[in-house]
Amino acid sequence: MDIVYKEIDIDIEEQIVAIWGRWVIECGCLHYGEGCYSLAALADGVPVGFISTFPLQLPQPLNMHCDAYIDDLEVDEDYRRKGIASRLLAMTEEWARSYGYRQLRAWSSDDKSEAIPMWYALGYGVCPAVMRGESVISEFVGKPIYGFYAVKVL
Repeated sequence: MDIVYKEIDIDIEEQIVAIWGRWVIECGCLHYGEGCYSLAALADGVPVGFISTFPLQLPQPLNMHCDAYIDDLEVDEDYRRKGIASRLLAMTEEWARSYGYRQLRAWSSDDKSEAIPMWYALGYGVCPAVMRGESVISEFVGKPIYGFYAVKVL
């Protein structure tokens, strides 16, 4: 299997939306510009995974610091457990270090708890968390969403 990794452009974004759905755009999951990094894994020119990261200021009392926050990490079910998410994370970590970020963090809903061993294997700390839905998707607004944080000091 030959996977090519490319920064996401408008053509790749359109393919991602066609494959994963409009929620990718509606929820603002792809980030571009200063301090952002969006990368796709392509098999035969078709996205089979992607990651998107943006700068996120830490809350009080650490609000003078900013780190890289993974807004979304997705891999097509048929391509899971083949190292694609690990490679997307490794490339994002390399970019984040070179950009000057001191840590990389993410949040995941508990329906993706099968990824927890991967996070640990890649040197991330993991802890449970509950978020209150603030999504544009009405079924989640104001409701608790159970999941976990993952963080790695770079």
